[in-house]
Amino acid sequence: MRTDNGPRRGAPGRPAGPQPAKRQAILEAAVAVFLREGYTRASVDVIADEARVSKQTVYNHFGDKERLFIAAVEGERERVAAGFADGSPYALGPDGPGTPGPYDGGDARAALIAFGHRVLAVLLDERASALRRLVISEVARHPTLRPVCAEGEPRQLVKYLAEMLGRRTDRGELSVPDPAAAAGQFVALVVQQGLHQSMYGTHPLADGEAAAICEGAADLLVRAYRP
Repeated sequence: MRTDNGPRRGAPGRPAGPQPAKRQAILEAAVAVFLREGYTRASVDVIADEARVSKQTVYNHFGDKERLFIAAVEGERERVAAGFADGSPYALGPDGPGTPGPYDGGDARAALIAFGHRVLAVLLDERASALRRLVISEVARHPTLRPVCAEGEPRQLVKYLAEMLGRRTDRGELSVPDPAAAAGQFVALVVQQGLHQSMYGTHPLADGEAAAICEGAADLLVRAYRP
């Protein structure tokens, strides 16, 4: 008898082709059920019911519960990353990443502080933080879930900040020999301190706590790379 955790490779029934709306409904239901029940107790039957699709439709799209969980985590990462895409409330610039934007004006310290606040506001999103905690709690019992822990800090953020640091280096305001490495260190510092002080998103950061994190990280980078 097959369980929810069993592989569905070669399962009977042929998928009806791409169905983006159903796929998204399944992912939304999966996040809700995984957060409510935990990975082990979550049932594909319940996820299918909440998504208003058949259990076979879930299997046709994702194969098994493990791959559905990984897809749900990756979907949350994409949702958070979209907070920095052009046209969103958190947009990095008028023409998207790679072009001059709101963090290219003023002095480097002020720009870095503002950027740090934007990182914290998006990455401490309540739902994403809850799913992050679930991944941490489950990966020891289910080593096959390790791939969802492999991603580091959001590449989009690091890329944008590296380009901004490069432009400021070109102008002579900073002297950053490896903008990508410096950007990764800055984002990692802000995110890790934010996660620690918010107890992994279980309570919101006070304004003073967020300011201290962002100002401290900005001061370190500016002191390290001042011409």
